[in-house]
Amino acid sequence: MIIERREVEFEAEALMAVVAGSPRAAAAFGLARGQPQAVIFEPTSQSVRFVFPGGGHAHSVLLESARLGALLVSFCLRMRMPLPRKAEKSIRVEPGMVVLAFRTASRPNITALLPEEQRTEGAPASQQAWGH
Repeated sequence: MIIERREVEFEAEALMAVVAGSPRAAAAFGLARGQPQAVIFEPTSQSVRFVFPGGGHAHSVLLESARLGALLVSFCLRMRMPLPRKAEKSIRVEPGMVVLAFRTASRPNITALLPEEQRTEGAPASQQAWGH
């Protein structure tokens, strides 16, 4: 089995920009319009609290990881960031960041490969790139 992993990290500043730059998506997830004044990471509950300014006092909205993941995937697609389509997706909230993770597994078709003894070309490009 060959496993490919990819992670995209969003720190507080990036999360605030995602919310401010995606007003319709943010509203669909119950977030206020505009840029939050703070982001509070809550790793124990795997959620993020967005704090918005308001009148005389701030109010906050808690977004659990599943909804946050949907918001971030939507943002990445809008930004035309290449994301693997057929990947297992997961999200985790860590102190100071949210990590959007992708995992793709594939089985190589070994029988379709020619034995090395039957190859006519020189060393594979990958071998040359690694300096062997």
